[in-house]
This record gives sequence, C-alpha cells and structure tokens, in this order.
Amino acid sequence: MKPQNPNRVIRHGTAVLLSSAEHPPAAVFIRGASGSGKSDLAFRLLAQGAVLISDDQVELEKRQERIFAGTVDTIRGLVEVRGVGLLRYPVADPAPLKLVIDLVAREDVPRLPEWKDMDILGVHVPVLKLHGFDASAPCKVRAAMTVVHHPEMIIK
Repeated sequence: MKPQNPNRVIRHGTAVLLSSAEHPPAAVFIRGASGSGKSDLAFRLLAQGAVLISDDQVELEKRQERIFAGTVDTIRGLVEVRGVGLLRYPVADPAPLKLVIDLVAREDVPRLPEWKDMDILGVHVPVLKLHGFDASAPCKVRAAMTVVHHPEMIIK
C-alpha cells in the first residue's frame, strides 16, 4: 500500500481556474452541501471562460507554503450538469488556491462580510459565503478573486 502524503488531502467540492487581466491564474474551491449548487456555479464559470480543475472531489496539496488545487484522476474532466448529464471538459493543471467559496442559503449571505480565512494544511486561504444559485454568483466569485489579489479594492 502506498504511504499517505501528509501534505495532500482530497475534499468534497469543485475547483476551477480563473484567469483575468486583473490577476494571475488562480484556483477557487467551491464547497457546500449536496444540492447547494457547486457544479451549477462551476458550470456557469466554465461558460464564462474558467477552466475545470475538478468536480465533486478536489485534491489539495501543500507545496512550499501554498495550497494547490488539482484533479482526482478517477473523475478527471467530468462535470455533473443536473438535467443534462455527465459532461467532459478540458482540465487545468494544479493551480494555486487563492479563494474558497462556501455555498449557503441566500439569507445566510452577509451583505457586507468580514473576510475570514480557513486553514488548509497549515496555510490560510480566504473564504466567503455566497448563494450558488444567484444569477450574479459567477460575477461575485470573479470579483472576490480580484479582491484577493487587490485587497485595496475593499472600502473598510
């Protein structure tokens, strides 16, 4: 049996690679309960030019004090699109994880959130709560990623 790597875990969720003129390519990890809209939000981000890293399960690996999000080989390139089926997409290489999105009920999304971090393998990563089925959710994810790279955008 292969020894377990203490710097690598597999977590339930979906990850995509976002690219923009405002920041270098970076991964966002979308978490939430079953039916909360993880794959749906990822599908809408893919339609806007994001690249799939992994759907349903994401490999998170610590490399030199950074977390990288990667695919799980058994589900590589597959996205479940409810009502359509299991679709195949190109897959991005593992990428630095810069943002975690927790999908919650609309009433649990704070209007003006205090940005928080979560610990993944000893590395702190910003985390925000969003409602996955809001029409603006993909734009909010992209805006949040830009804020991660340019925190001066937030007025305190």
